[in-house]
Parts: sequence; structure tokens; C-alpha cells
Amino acid sequence: MQSPIWTDELSAEQREEDSPRFVARPLEEVTARIRRFTHPATRLLLSGDGLTTTLLRAWTGADVTVLRAAQHRVPAAETPWGAGKLLGTDGAEAIVRHSVLGGADGADLSRNAVVARPDLCPAARHCLEDTSAPLGPMLQAAGTAYRRSLLDAGRRPWGPCGQPAAYKAYLLWHGERPFAAVFELFNPAVVPADAR
Repeated sequence: MQSPIWTDELSAEQREEDSPRFVARPLEEVTARIRRFTHPATRLLLSGDGLTTTLLRAWTGADVTVLRAAQHRVPAAETPWGAGKLLGTDGAEAIVRHSVLGGADGADLSRNAVVARPDLCPAARHCLEDTSAPLGPMLQAAGTAYRRSLLDAGRRPWGPCGQPAAYKAYLLWHGERPFAAVFELFNPAVVPADAR
């Protein structure tokens, strides 16, 4: 399952290469992958468990907005990228949200994919289904308590030229249950992806 907001500019081979995968790597391996990035701010962005939108706002010195977004539901058994297994979904449906965050100049900052359980408190569900603003600040404003656990980080292609870009994947937790798997790919023109 691909999102047109991500892939219009990519060939079929690049779309497959660029599609997010929610792989849970051992924390030591993820830490080693992050240490390979040469830019300290990139390492901070990838390893931080704070709000990505807040970090991007600090990085760029400007507001971060949703440039493009799409949200739909799929049967839980058909969740993309193996996210259903991580979330422990059985039966019902899952919410799939794609978004592209941008800065004040309208350039893409990050491309994001979220796969979430629909059986959440109403405030969290509303945040997932509302594509008008970045997800993290909406969840925080709604007062939903959540934490993150990092699953993976590294480099994947960005755009038609396949320039390496930094990414991270993590789970969002609500209480003791994971409620969303999140994948974020960062524009290498903004977030340096040079690695050792």
C-alpha cells in the first residue's frame, strides 16, 4: 500500500525501496545505527523521545505545518508494513495516516506514516483522524498520555534521485498498550544524512 502524497515523484522500484517498514531492532543496534550519523543534531533528532515537530521547529526556526495528508482505514489483517503485528491488532480496522510536514518556505521537512489502532480514547482517535495539523502537538494538546519506544533508525532514499535521508520508526504507547507505529523520513536538504 503506497500513498500518492509520498510517491508521485518516484519510480516503481524506488517506491518499493522507499516504503516504510516497521522493524523492531535491538536497542543496541539502533543506537549504533544512530551513532553512524556525522551531524550531532541528526543524532539528537533520531534518538530523542520528544516531539519530532518541536525539534523540527527548533531546527528550522519556523513553524511546521502539514503540507499534504491523507488518512483512511484498512482491515487490521491488511495493515501495511507489518504494523498490525507490532500493535497486536486483531479484528476490526486500523487507521493509516500519511502526511508531509513542511516549513515556512513550503519545502518538505519530513514524510510520515502512522498505523494506529482505532480502539483508543475519543481524544486520541480524533487526533489521528484530523489531518489538519501535526500529530504530536495535537496529542499533547488533547492531554493524551503517551510515550515512545524507538524501533529503528537509519537511512532510506528521498525523492527521485534516491539521495540518502535519515529516518526513524517508533511505537507510541497509551498506558500499557501500543496504539500507533510511526515512521518519519527527513528531507536531507534540512536534516543532514551523512554517515560514517
